[in-house]
Amino acid sequence: MEKVNVLQGMLSSWVFLMVMAATIGFQAIIVQYLGAFAQTVPLSQELWLTSVMIGAVSIVVGVVLKCIPVPSSNYVATHHDGYEQLPSGPELA
Repeated sequence: MEKVNVLQGMLSSWVFLMVMAATIGFQAIIVQYLGAFAQTVPLSQELWLTSVMIGAVSIVVGVVLKCIPVPSSNYVATHHDGYEQLPSGPELA
């Protein structure tokens, strides 16, 4: 995911919206009403709001982290002792 705006086009996908609605609904039902089965405690409105705010802040943090430039991976990593890592993967087959 190299796009900065990960929310672009989110409302145009009905499948995504249905999965998100089902996930949020089931999570709320499990936390609020199935405490004995799921070993959870019902949350107050303040705790639900805190949970949603933490999720919203994580999206902003993700966008900020994507703005940090990262050098290209065209180099071979060397270890502290000067030896280069042996190549591995399908190119050796």
